[in-house]
Amino acid sequence: MNDLGWFGDFEIITDDERFLIKNRITNAGLNLLRDALNGEVTSCEIKYLAVGTSSSAINDNDTQLGNEIFRAQFVSTTKPDIGQLEKTVVILDNEAVAPIEEIGIFAGVTASSTTNSGIMISRVLYSRNKTNLESIQIVRRDSIQRG
Repeated sequence: MNDLGWFGDFEIITDDERFLIKNRITNAGLNLLRDALNGEVTSCEIKYLAVGTSSSAINDNDTQLGNEIFRAQFVSTTKPDIGQLEKTVVILDNEAVAPIEEIGIFAGVTASSTTNSGIMISRVLYSRNKTNLESIQIVRRDSIQRG
């Protein structure tokens, strides 16, 4: 029997570090994929990455960041292999200048540039005091695989 799995990570690249965080899919994210397979939703497209300042523990029932302060669309998308998707965001030096503690990915037809919009499919903790002297590149990798 083949088990299907949704795996992935966030690769965070700054001037002084390259950091990898394992993906954490929310219950809302799993339900979005389920509902897409059932024909109940018209889009489960991943549209936005957001960062926030809350370091509260991750919970599978999370539906938004603890305190979202910035949101950006992805600047590039690639499909490196079967069942794989990579989407990249660049947070410029003058954006999200604050102590970042969390990152979220938002999808679905209701995802927009508006704070807390869309279905949060993933949330991870990442701590960095972002200054106006640096940009951050975040590569989101998703892989849907056979078990």
